[in-house]
Amino acid sequence: MQIKVRVTGHLIDLCSVDEVELPEGASVSDAVVALGIPLEQIGLVSVDGQAVSKARRDSTSLTDGNEMVVMAPLTGG
Repeated sequence: MQIKVRVTGHLIDLCSVDEVELPEGASVSDAVVALGIPLEQIGLVSVDGQAVSKARRDSTSLTDGNEMVVMAPLTGG
């Protein structure tokens, strides 16, 4: 299945793809691993506009055509 991917912030330098091919039933965690972005550099992940918490990334399945946004942690003050 094809998943659309958008990364933000400094993660753009780590991931230059806009789609990833995954097997049916793959999870959000599977997609993140496939992108090759170090887990400690990921702040928020959303799928089709819905935030997916770190605790739910392993159990949230993706389907063909989903759009996943991967954001760096917010910092500043």
